[in-house]
Amino acid sequence: MRLALATFFPWFALLTLAAPAHSQGAPNATPAAQATAAALNKPGRNKQAAGGVSAAAKGRPVKLGEVVVTATRIRQPLSEIGTSVSVMPGSQMQDQKLGLVAPAMQQLPGVEVNQAGSPGTQTDVTIRGATAAQTLILLDGVDVNTASTGGFDFSTLTTDNVDRVEVVRGSGGALYGSQAIGGVVNVISKEGQGTPHFSLLSEGGNRATERQVLTANGAQGNFAYSGSISYQSTEGFRPINDSSDNLSGALRLDYHLNSDTTVRGFARYIRSNVDLVNFSNSVGERLDPFAHQRGEFMLFKGELEHNFSERLWAKWSGFFVRNEIRLNDSPSPGNPSSEADDIPDETRASEAQLVYTWDWGRTVAGFDFHDRWARIRNNLINPFFNLFSTFTHQRQEYAGYLEQEETLPGGLATITGGFRVDGNSDFGEEVSPAWALVIPLKRIGAVLRGSYSEGFRAPSFDELFFPGFGNPNLQPELSSEYDGGITKYFGEAANVSVVYFSRRIHNLIVPVPCTPGPTCPFGSEAGNAGRVDTQGVEFIPALSPWHGIGLSGNFTYLDETHRSAQSSSMPLRTPKYSASSTLHFAHNELLRAGDELSADFVYVFVGDRDDVSPLGSILDNPAYHLFNLTVNYSPGLRWNLIRNEQFYVRVQNMFDRRYQSVLGFKSPPVNFVAGVTTTF
Repeated sequence: MRLALATFFPWFALLTLAAPAHSQGAPNATPAAQATAAALNKPGRNKQAAGGVSAAAKGRPVKLGEVVVTATRIRQPLSEIGTSVSVMPGSQMQDQKLGLVAPAMQQLPGVEVNQAGSPGTQTDVTIRGATAAQTLILLDGVDVNTASTGGFDFSTLTTDNVDRVEVVRGSGGALYGSQAIGGVVNVISKEGQGTPHFSLLSEGGNRATERQVLTANGAQGNFAYSGSISYQSTEGFRPINDSSDNLSGALRLDYHLNSDTTVRGFARYIRSNVDLVNFSNSVGERLDPFAHQRGEFMLFKGELEHNFSERLWAKWSGFFVRNEIRLNDSPSPGNPSSEADDIPDETRASEAQLVYTWDWGRTVAGFDFHDRWARIRNNLINPFFNLFSTFTHQRQEYAGYLEQEETLPGGLATITGGFRVDGNSDFGEEVSPAWALVIPLKRIGAVLRGSYSEGFRAPSFDELFFPGFGNPNLQPELSSEYDGGITKYFGEAANVSVVYFSRRIHNLIVPVPCTPGPTCPFGSEAGNAGRVDTQGVEFIPALSPWHGIGLSGNFTYLDETHRSAQSSSMPLRTPKYSASSTLHFAHNELLRAGDELSADFVYVFVGDRDDVSPLGSILDNPAYHLFNLTVNYSPGLRWNLIRNEQFYVRVQNMFDRRYQSVLGFKSPPVNFVAGVTTTF
């Protein structure tokens, strides 16, 4: 029966596909934002600014002029970009009442989300079979991958004040450098606009689940602001030591000094606590009553943007990121081990970018400087060995990049080429070139795309220096990737894309066996071993809703082969088949004039994949299916200061499927909540 379901549901998803998460929305923008975007685009281009509400998500016809910023580091319509890009609008996340960004990422093509069990535990996002350390994560353009591990934990990143999530599927090394081998995820905050207003959200459900959110948004004259503060918690679903909570705040400020100059400020703070009931899984299914982790994340960014003329534009930014993890575990019956870790990780950076628009193209040049610092303290006591280690390391990274875009006469094609030179205080220099081609086939309403890119990943501090495991002689991972596809448009209401990609990574960093002893307490150390080849196909249709009903989704086929003498380099957590689909329904004036009812039914399928068990063996992790439902109802009442009220119910894993996203860590059963939002 498992095989039959695993075979049937991906193809069923294909029959109900369209993709508001990938569709070309018609964004709303402030006049100042539109003016800035116009200065960046050459004559005749779509000059709308990025952002706004997804038309498909709101039950309106889809427009095909959505503008994104991550693929080329400048505002540009999706139709002119040669690389593969997906967009998850904030409006769609709010329609589904998602409190965290990670569940929304499951609905994007080529993206996998793996969480180690209960809410609040480690959550990794990967793209097209890459690892978490090979996926660059940006918050408002700020690199938040940690220097210590190379990855980023999505478990505490909330959807509060998020305007959209842009995902570049495929190597972005020519513009972003290290960590962008698999792709780039950019979480972008809302820009304040309109009459000042604020809203309250309150929800509660089983397992003592609760979430409270206060948001504020508005613009007055040249000043715009948006921000939020939220708290969410749950007791979890295991019998002991499974609770978690999260306090988050986000703020964005925009001040337009004049029509040519804008100053921006961004801030985000997260304080989290999570009980680690599965922390002692390495000794079997025993529950750990004492393991606990605290986290503190903070980000501050300042940005200055200036138009020197109609052709020349520049931007400078500086930022600071601190991410600290503290873990404690005491001995318990059946588990004599204890552990205490403290890992603060900091990044200081400055970035500058210059854009010049020609009559026939555009030139982008930039310079980045990053100073990374981390201190790892680890005290581990168990029956086999004791490990007391502390190491501190600091790395300086500097890079320059150049990108040239040219459009052939008559708009026959757009060609983009560029390269980036990275300097690293640990490894020297790496050069990453890239090119992309877009050919519009206007007679048949289609667009051809193709790209080639190279990238690299610098080893993390843990891989280099962690006592008993690190290897200071490691070389960076090197990648090359081809990506090509076609998009066929059926008017403004529908389109379908088919994309093929092929990626090869050399110098793959994996655990390499070593002789157990004082210098090798773990039985393995980091090493460069072999390569990994990944090929795949993505099928991404988009269909606008009809009579208030819309269907959305995607399907990904992925084949990954590791060529290495080391068994540890075999592909893990890489499903050959994955899919998602969404049924969206919206209806006005159901019970009274002015009311609105909407519902989102989301299906996610992840196929069989190899994974490593807590005991160290490689096993098959069976396929799983998730079904989530959100129903919203707004009565359309208006009185005094209240602009709108909305009541909702959300059910996640509504059929109570038993599955493990990460082998050895049970994923949450059914969870239901009810809530209300009020806008003033």
